[in-house]
Amino acid sequence: MNMKTKKWEKQIELTNSGELSLFFVGTGTAFTKSDYQTNLLVIKGNTHILIDCGTLCSYAIVNEYKTPLKSIKNLLITHPHADHIGSLEEFALSGMYITKAKPAIIISDEFKKKLWNESLKGGIQYSENGKMHFEDYFDQVKPKLIQKKPFAIYECNFGDVNIKLFRTRHVTSKPNSLRHSQISYGLIFDDRVLFTGDTQFNQAQLEFLINKYNIETIFHDCDIQGWSGGVHATYDQLCTLPLELKKKIFLCHYSKTLQIDEPLSDGFAGLTKQGYYYIF
Repeated sequence: MNMKTKKWEKQIELTNSGELSLFFVGTGTAFTKSDYQTNLLVIKGNTHILIDCGTLCSYAIVNEYKTPLKSIKNLLITHPHADHIGSLEEFALSGMYITKAKPAIIISDEFKKKLWNESLKGGIQYSENGKMHFEDYFDQVKPKLIQKKPFAIYECNFGDVNIKLFRTRHVTSKPNSLRHSQISYGLIFDDRVLFTGDTQFNQAQLEFLINKYNIETIFHDCDIQGWSGGVHATYDQLCTLPLELKKKIFLCHYSKTLQIDEPLSDGFAGLTKQGYYYIF
């Protein structure tokens, strides 16, 4: 694994010398407080992208990592649960009233419509300037659909980073159905690093993507509290993966009940560390 890690110091570095870097603002579940849920920054050269911004994300960036919120200019949302969009309204209003600049957001037309109508519209539809729309708060960067089956994959070249967004099963009303599931995406950066986002266990999808893009490292959603109701991949399910695949996997979206040494003894690369850069 051609990767190194570096602990955060002083404030988040939003530029680097050109290496692909993932900085984990948080690594915890929706209900965690000390681990700031699971949100991360992708940094490469002069490009940065905040992947998700949950309810605790803006607090963590400013108070834990001593970084001005106005310095975050680019966003990508994987799905519309509050632990992934809870700070998004703050970004919208900060752009309008404080920085006077709209954040860029990488988002498909389908997801943009749902995110606005079903999540954001109730809070920021109205202002002293009249009735507002998504485009009044954000600059959309539209990814291109490059694959429809067996699941949709979108692609976007944003600054120095190539991003692929693939549809995942997270919350579904019918088992194993993307058609009857909430919109959710996993991400691939520079055809090297895969971040599943919140997802059910889906070994076939994982193996398809690894073979297609020759993935080096995976940051995988992991429920370790026994809530195996078809929402998150469970630790026990992930333990059934082949050893060669587990060696690529760092677990994230976990709670502190999982001991630090346990994943290593079960063949995983380990637990993803909050406040660290993973540099490729």
